[in-house]
Amino acid sequence: METLRLQQYPTFETPQKVPSAYNPQQSIETAINNIFPLASEENKTSRMRRVLGNTAQSLSNEQIETITTQFQFLIDSWMDEFEKEVFSGLTLKDVLNEG
Repeated sequence: METLRLQQYPTFETPQKVPSAYNPQQSIETAINNIFPLASEENKTSRMRRVLGNTAQSLSNEQIETITTQFQFLIDSWMDEFEKEVFSGLTLKDVLNEG
């Protein structure tokens, strides 16, 4: 699966091939969950607000979500760079797909 990274928006995964046990109902539910945030998304924002502590008191939910997305992007980028150093230019995902 390929993940599209948008700076201020949630990430979406686009399937490259349809699994053998394809379930259209599950795909629709996944799409709806990506479009409309669930209670778990709100919990994620609340949890990040709690982790950030007093710093987060002056930030809006949108700012918290933006910060979270930017941190996730940085972490993913750093992990990719580290994996490329360890696996001779390949990420772990690349290594596992080759095997």
